[in-house]
Amino acid sequence: MSEYEFFRIYGFRTVHPVGWKIELDPKSKRSEGNVTFKSPEKAHIVVSWGPLEKAKEKYSSLKEHARDSINRIKKDRKIKKVELIQTKKVKVNSHKAVFSHIRIVFSVRKLLLFGKGKTHGREVRSLHFYCKPSRRYFVVYGVTASDKSVQQGRVFENIIKSFVCHKAKVNPTNQ
Repeated sequence: MSEYEFFRIYGFRTVHPVGWKIELDPKSKRSEGNVTFKSPEKAHIVVSWGPLEKAKEKYSSLKEHARDSINRIKKDRKIKKVELIQTKKVKVNSHKAVFSHIRIVFSVRKLLLFGKGKTHGREVRSLHFYCKPSRRYFVVYGVTASDKSVQQGRVFENIIKSFVCHKAKVNPTNQ
């Protein structure tokens, strides 16, 4: 089992495996951005965030937001096949969330006009949720080769279980 350590920035925190590289998008700020956790085996998990108001203007529901993410993957010209493995409602730090797990097959074109391109399988796990207290939406997604999916799934689950997107309200007993 991997060891984990905390990662904290802009008012949210989670864990990541020790030994994974962390890349913060240089344009990131408190209101929006993304951070990528990269394994030595080239798998990665990304945490993206943005203004909640923006997501609610664009999508009528959290479920629609999650579904649109999958539909955008399907529209990619390199994608040959998308298979929905699982989608379910979960809780993250007291918020309703939508978890999705898909398998994609994409092709890499050959340089020559004749002949078939190679196909590669990948698995993508994603989680979408809205945090009213921080006024942000969060999307967490991970992409990995199919043969590393179980290992990546455990890391993804640990990142989600440890995710804290806002401070709990403190009610002092001595007033």
